[in-house]
Amino acid sequence: MKLTYTIALLVCMSSLFFNSCSSDADTKTDSSATDNGTLKTFIDVTFSLDQSEGYDAGLYFSTELGKSFKTNKIDAATLPKIDIAFYSANYSLNYFMSPNNANYGIKGASLSLFINAQKDLLTIQQFNKIEKSTDFDTIKIDNDDDDSFPDDKTPNVVLFKNAAGKKGAIYIKSVHRVGYDPRIVVDIKIQK
Repeated sequence: MKLTYTIALLVCMSSLFFNSCSSDADTKTDSSATDNGTLKTFIDVTFSLDQSEGYDAGLYFSTELGKSFKTNKIDAATLPKIDIAFYSANYSLNYFMSPNNANYGIKGASLSLFINAQKDLLTIQQFNKIEKSTDFDTIKIDNDDDDSFPDDKTPNVVLFKNAAGKKGAIYIKSVHRVGYDPRIVVDIKIQK
């Protein structure tokens, strides 16, 4: 009798536990939800400030795969999926560039266009309000610029368009040059 009572009690408690967990999940709302059907968002992506990539962060990113890559980890299958590259020479020379950049890119990579020094095309506040793909429709990204941004001009927003014609924005949140793993930290939003 005690065994039956114990089993019944365990079943009842388990049922209450699972029901309470599922109802909590059903009632939660996310006030900053984005339209995942038309927009991809990547949070706290890091790019290396060390060109030898001797630390944790890499110099390349694929918005299709949602992953960062070090130069020596890019193979023939990955190469066409890389659409963001980063270069930094010092405190005053940082810029996002096409992965096929003639000086610092990878031969055979795809072409992306970047506007590193855009003025008022997209502010940080506007970046934070992007929730769907159509929010990029009015932004014109037709040519690549050779401009760069210094460390002291961050936070900042960089605009880009990849080889597939998808527009995106990179919100540069912080620059870390002191200590282990010199890197910049960014959020990325791009049309699906």
